[in-house]
Amino acid sequence: MSVTAKDKGFVGRTQEGTGWYCFTTPRFKTITLHAFIVNELSVEQTVFGAILPHVLQQGTQKWPTFMQMEQTLEELYGASFRAEVGKLADKQLISIHLEIVNGRYLPGKPDTLSLGLEFLQEVIDHPHVQDGAFPEDVVKQEKDLLQRQILGLINDKGQYAVTRLIEAMADGRRFGLRKLGRVEDLDKITPHTLYDYYQKVHSTHPIILFAVGEIDPRSIEKFMQRYRTGQPRKEPENIEPYTPHFHDRLLTERQDIRQGKLNLGYHTGITLKDVRYPALMMYAGILGGFPHSKLFVNVRERASLAYYAYARLDAVLGYMIVGAGIEFEDFEPARDIIRQQVDAMQRGDISEQEWEFTLRAFDNDILSEEDNPSQLIARHLEHVLVGGGLFGEPLQRALHEVTPEQVKEVARNVSLDTVFFLTRKEDKRELEGDVK
Repeated sequence: MSVTAKDKGFVGRTQEGTGWYCFTTPRFKTITLHAFIVNELSVEQTVFGAILPHVLQQGTQKWPTFMQMEQTLEELYGASFRAEVGKLADKQLISIHLEIVNGRYLPGKPDTLSLGLEFLQEVIDHPHVQDGAFPEDVVKQEKDLLQRQILGLINDKGQYAVTRLIEAMADGRRFGLRKLGRVEDLDKITPHTLYDYYQKVHSTHPIILFAVGEIDPRSIEKFMQRYRTGQPRKEPENIEPYTPHFHDRLLTERQDIRQGKLNLGYHTGITLKDVRYPALMMYAGILGGFPHSKLFVNVRERASLAYYAYARLDAVLGYMIVGAGIEFEDFEPARDIIRQQVDAMQRGDISEQEWEFTLRAFDNDILSEEDNPSQLIARHLEHVLVGGGLFGEPLQRALHEVTPEQVKEVARNVSLDTVFFLTRKEDKRELEGDVK
């Protein structure tokens, strides 16, 4: 495999549960390494995956304390490092991220790629363990922090309302589970049970490494060969689009809040590997992706019914969420205007200005992604786990080839699944579908 001086996109593959992908580019003076262990969300095990990366970043066999790890990072030319948990559809992603200066820009041209890979391997393969268990004080500390995070979700009312909507649309399916798990499962975590869990995911779950920078892909491929020894790992299952269980139902929840949160979940049936996805992007962008979009202009600006209004696609599952922050008494008129804009899209009621502004906005978004290694990696990870699709310049070209008739066609397939309204306790109106 040869390396050229210009951007060639990601090269690499996933095989036998192990994947590597390298984006070779002279655009950055840093090397970004991002490893993912792919975990299936489950009711009782999710909390283990949520705490594990935070325990891993507290110490290794070579550097038993967090302070020693920080000192090592300073010695690695001020490298930045974090371990965290993410979620993509029904997958929980345990991620280890390292960014280090490319040695070719340093005096003496040190091999910082090898140094970075060695650091990554130490964190993933050799955590700090005492007598077959993680350190008790570290586990206790991270359990306390995780509990606060789980309980703290309710304080972000906008995110809480979106989470509750997705849970309702999932109707018991795994993509509705929260990435941090449940408080009631924290008691199952002990230094020994967490280490047992680590051993299982470390040896059997899919692991994928992404690298971005002016580097040779063969170095990444060679490094990942070590994870293809021993028992075979599980192959990462492609994410399948969700199918709706409901149609146009309303759920309401009452809390002590100052602003109503109205969220509508729509089924599109189109994911990013579908040839119609660029048309769906244009649809969502014109409807509510930007400040010039129909929802922002009509719900917020003209009717003054919302503090914010947006439409956002889930590209891997094929649903769309429309969200608005409203006054409690404005539920019906805000919902009606949102539906009017959805109906307008189905009629093909799109102005030339809406079309051109949306194309320009997507051009800017895609170009800005190209300047951010983490965004490049996140986008390509979606494509790996979904099993295809366009991004970067090919997606940009595809967007410019979309026609208004194609947007009108995908609009006809968009159907309302569930409406979730978070309102105040004092709201005594008879709204159907109250939930606890």
